[in-house]
Amino acid sequence: MNPIPSLEDRDEARTAAGIIDYFRRRLEDCGETRPYRLTASGAWAASRPEYLFGFFKRVNLSGFRLFIDLGSGDGVACCVAGLFTRAIGIESDRLLTSGAGRAVRDLKLQGRVGFICADFLTQSIQKADCLYIYPDKPLDALEKALEGWGGTLLVYGPHFPPKRFSLQTKLRQGMETMSIYCGLA
Repeated sequence: MNPIPSLEDRDEARTAAGIIDYFRRRLEDCGETRPYRLTASGAWAASRPEYLFGFFKRVNLSGFRLFIDLGSGDGVACCVAGLFTRAIGIESDRLLTSGAGRAVRDLKLQGRVGFICADFLTQSIQKADCLYIYPDKPLDALEKALEGWGGTLLVYGPHFPPKRFSLQTKLRQGMETMSIYCGLA
């Protein structure tokens, strides 16, 4: 059973629209037209919140007890996931982690969404039943860390599919894709 109260009683569409608008305004305020940047750990590219909301509804994210975003960047995926379940983002870039924490406060998602500034490979990610990643490099190290894990892995974008996980389905919205993989416990 999911310990986080459902947001279904609140206007889910209005709340999602608020998150989408919030992240769009943040990019505009920074003068960025594309949400991409190099960090000390690799490339950061933001997932599109409007597509994430649709993908997470189709995946029935509310059926998971813990969602962890691996390389959570500005926090957009966790903030959207927080509409459905408890979400934790792990990001090694302090500036991005700080901005993600500010988003949680601004969007009043405390208690549902949190962030850790660390390398996700050093954390206990196997405790989650749902992991999310928008990979910027092959997933070999992640797959090794997840040996024996039986959860669900959501991979945003067409790049770097895992080799040792079983593809369940691929979702598409516009030009964006999300692939759902089953861990091999």
